[in-house]
Amino acid sequence: MEATQKHIEFINNYRIDPLAEISEPPTYCLINSRPSLTAGNFSLIYGKKKAGKTFLLGGVVASAINNSLQIGAIKGCLPENKNVVLYFDTEQSQYHANRTIKRICSLVGNLSPDNLFAYGLRPLSPKERLDVIEAVILMTPNVGLVAIDGIRDLLTMGINDEQEATKLTSSFLKWSYDLDIHIILLLHQNKNDLNARGHIGSEVVNKAETVISVTKEDKSNAFKVVCEDSRDMPFDEFGFTISEDGLPISCDLSKFKPRKVTDPNHITSEKHLENLTTLFKGGLEYTYGTLKTALMHEYNIGRDASEKFISYYIDKNWITKEQRGKCSYHKFNSNATSFFYYPN
Repeated sequence: MEATQKHIEFINNYRIDPLAEISEPPTYCLINSRPSLTAGNFSLIYGKKKAGKTFLLGGVVASAINNSLQIGAIKGCLPENKNVVLYFDTEQSQYHANRTIKRICSLVGNLSPDNLFAYGLRPLSPKERLDVIEAVILMTPNVGLVAIDGIRDLLTMGINDEQEATKLTSSFLKWSYDLDIHIILLLHQNKNDLNARGHIGSEVVNKAETVISVTKEDKSNAFKVVCEDSRDMPFDEFGFTISEDGLPISCDLSKFKPRKVTDPNHITSEKHLENLTTLFKGGLEYTYGTLKTALMHEYNIGRDASEKFISYYIDKNWITKEQRGKCSYHKFNSNATSFFYYPN
């Protein structure tokens, strides 16, 4: 009976009361005036290698240290009793990790902010890194923001181990919820497409409050920041470049020239499925020729590229082909979206 009563009390702690008045969580960071990083949640920054992810993360951290405006778009707003910022680097050498922290300090005009605690964890094993992060978060008072540069290096079994990815993501959920903090994570994109890497990428994207991508414009050496997903109103995209002093500064988005994408691997799975849902709305079917034409209009691509897209969709089982007499008809596999869209 006693054990049963404990179970009931435990379960009731997590019961949702529809009559309860729950206030919105405090906002710890605004991006272009939109609440983007709030207490009790975690978010993700991702992009290709050398795409400016660490520069952007540094801007977020700098804004939180003294609640300043950074890169013309990021405004920290930590409360006084939650103004401590933790920064964990899991992959850089001691020299480069130290340089990153010096850059953050330069952004706030303070050589050694007393509310910033940074740790370089490269020499440790993945499990040791995770243990250190948890220990520091739990033992440090007044923590408001935690930045982890490189969550791939917290995985022992690799980026595609489903069980470990779920366990790690659950840790982020628990720490942020229990301690009323926000955790901002960093992860690479896949080499061949625009999705966050591996199963850990899928898990984190699905659970994150805000998902932010960073891309580099090679000709102008500028970077574009886009809100790919958000549980609230997404922020407007913005750009930044690197000053002569090596600091990220805002720049005009006109520097970025739209590039025609003719390779389906360079478009996110979510975007593909969104477009397919529109094209096949109402159960529409297409012959091979009409589907090529539809895709040419949808993506502004040529005939050869449209054939690549069709082959790509069939390989992914996002569309199926059905032979009727001499003609083949292509239908959308409506179950495809269930692999990528999860209810909040």
